[in-house]
Amino acid sequence: MTLLVSIVFGVLVGTGIHLMVRRDALRLVGGTVLLTNATILFLMAAAFDGNAVPLLPIADGAVPADPLVQALALTAIVISFGTTVLLLRVALAVERTHGTLDMEDLVRAEVADEPDRDEDAGAAP
Repeated sequence: MTLLVSIVFGVLVGTGIHLMVRRDALRLVGGTVLLTNATILFLMAAAFDGNAVPLLPIADGAVPADPLVQALALTAIVISFGTTVLLLRVALAVERTHGTLDMEDLVRAEVADEPDRDEDAGAAP
């Protein structure tokens, strides 16, 4: 079981990083989602104990499962959902304003605007 979780974790991290270094902004969002899911999987797998009983009722001599890890995982899921929605909204706004989600095209558009900004900054003492 540990080997399977380790393999899945490695695949998620590798795929997430691969998507994050691509040129497209939507792939950046997808890579962020995969990396976040890999982190949640790692957190849950690190605290998994197949012999732990649920929190209540506790039998005599039994070790209960730690609810802190589950609470942290739920918090991470909610935060990742909010972050994903925000990133998708920013990507939509960028696509509407610039007409592309290609990072190199966006950098070229920003560099093309730089001379105007330099002239404005040089005029003010």
